[in-house]
Amino acid sequence: MQDPAPANAPRRHPGTRRRLEPLALASLLTALVLGWCPLTALVAIVLGGVALHRMKRQTADGRTEERRGAGLAFAGMGIATAILLGELWFLGDLQTTVIDSMESQATAAIEEGLRSPEAAAADAAATPAADALVWEDATHAPDEAERAAFATAVAAQMGALRQVSITNRTVQGLAEPTITTAFNANGERGTVFGTATFATVPGTVPPVLRLRLLTVELAGVRQTLPATETPGTPAAPAPATEATKP
Repeated sequence: MQDPAPANAPRRHPGTRRRLEPLALASLLTALVLGWCPLTALVAIVLGGVALHRMKRQTADGRTEERRGAGLAFAGMGIATAILLGELWFLGDLQTTVIDSMESQATAAIEEGLRSPEAAAADAAATPAADALVWEDATHAPDEAERAAFATAVAAQMGALRQVSITNRTVQGLAEPTITTAFNANGERGTVFGTATFATVPGTVPPVLRLRLLTVELAGVRQTLPATETPGTPAAPAPATEATKP
């Protein structure tokens, strides 16, 4: 003799179908249509989870009503999760590309600004200064005599330039950010410390840098290119703020 069916067991009439859980369909549609946005992708995942929880629900008379749509809910959650992971990978790769591009451009510009005329002439493979070093405002860029005097003063302290290393980077502004880099320039006879300030070309990704100001400290004296103060002025103490590197 078979046991009687539980009182709360779902009762189905012949030919009837279970109702579709609307949140399951909403999860799939949200993932397919609006999943490109991280916020709506999260909404699609939440909707799918709630839909799965509502697949079996209690009716007002105490019966359990089963609904269909588990496949739609799982599909919506899976698509939204895949989109989120893809966006995270893309943003991480884009950040690495931007940082590498800015560091490469800054290093090349600083090296060209510190390169002495003799070293540039001796290196037949050196990139011409007009191509390697581009200033923010061409009308206020230093002339060749000023650049030669600056590079000669740097070479007199550290010798021939060997390597430039970026130590810190700060970014100010959003629409047209200004980037300031601190660097160490290693030469044959010593190391020179300085900063370089760059403007960015609007609408470029990765950003294209244009040199605005190059500053070095030579025996406690600040030298700038272009010259912004009287040579021989003692270097002002740097503010006690910690620079951040993105």
